[in-house]
Amino acid sequence: MAASVRVILRFSKENVDRPITSQVILEQGTPVNILSARMNQQGGEILVEIDADHVEGVIKAFRERGVTVDVRRLIEKDDDKCVDCGACVSICPMDALTFDDDHSVILLEDRCNGVTCGLCVDTCPQRAIRLIG
Repeated sequence: MAASVRVILRFSKENVDRPITSQVILEQGTPVNILSARMNQQGGEILVEIDADHVEGVIKAFRERGVTVDVRRLIEKDDDKCVDCGACVSICPMDALTFDDDHSVILLEDRCNGVTCGLCVDTCPQRAIRLIG
């Protein structure tokens, strides 16, 4: 995908058993990259990546079907609190937290799936990382 937007789709227990995602993909004619998903009979959420050129139509289509759509950054790193210990780097399954050339910890937001992961938030001894939203 070229430029893309990460979006969280939240399904209620009333619509979780319908093929909404596949319907939207077929209707909009654009791929939706599923990065992570948590679903059960009570509802769930999917973190997806949508091509930036098609994001408005895709979001509208999901909302029309009763899906709550959330577009936002996923985690935030407070550089003033961070001591660059690397605890978050070692735990991040997406390699979204890494060391820069000067050995400081940097956040690569385009790799993060924070809301469905959040491991770094609990791991950080300085509480320098938080979920947004």
